[in-house]
Amino acid sequence: MVGTVAFVLMIVSLSMMIISGLIAAVVKTR
Repeated sequence: MVGTVAFVLMIVSLSMMIISGLIAAVVKTR
């Protein structure tokens, strides 16, 4: 159970980093 929660948290943090990177790239190209 704890491993699953840690796995989900890791995926969420990674997706947030990727999304923020994409937003930064879009803002820079503007």
